[in-house]
Amino acid sequence: MSRLAFLSPDESAADVPRASPLRDVEAAAFTDRSALGKLEVRGDVAQLDPLPGEDLIPIEPHRALLVVDGPTGPARERLGALGYRVYDMSAALAALEVEGESLMRRLTELDLDALPAAGSIARGTSALIERRGGERFRLFVPQELGRFVAEVVTDLHRGLRP
Repeated sequence: MSRLAFLSPDESAADVPRASPLRDVEAAAFTDRSALGKLEVRGDVAQLDPLPGEDLIPIEPHRALLVVDGPTGPARERLGALGYRVYDMSAALAALEVEGESLMRRLTELDLDALPAAGSIARGTSALIERRGGERFRLFVPQELGRFVAEVVTDLHRGLRP
């Protein structure tokens, strides 16, 4: 089996700079959470119990995103030993948290009461959206579109201010 180590920040060379795709976007409207570890897990994910510091977001019946606050290596090893197929998506996905149901309703047509869900945001950008509690939402988007989504969120936020 080949490994895509370049997608695993904790497996990259020590001299490789790590930077968020959102690092130079005005962040008043969102919190950049791109540094979180993100593992796509395939297999019988309904049987998977995340450990403290891990969030499991179902995508499909046999596919989920495991979000890790820290290095992904230990979770990757543990899940691989349990027979799951695990792909480190940490460098492939940007993550941002936004506050406000009215902002989210302008950002997506998805039913916010039926989250988590995968769907379209910001004029057709694919995203995985999770409700964090109350009116706080976390968005996972392809990292190359992270800046675009952050700018759209910022514009929407400005438009909602009185």
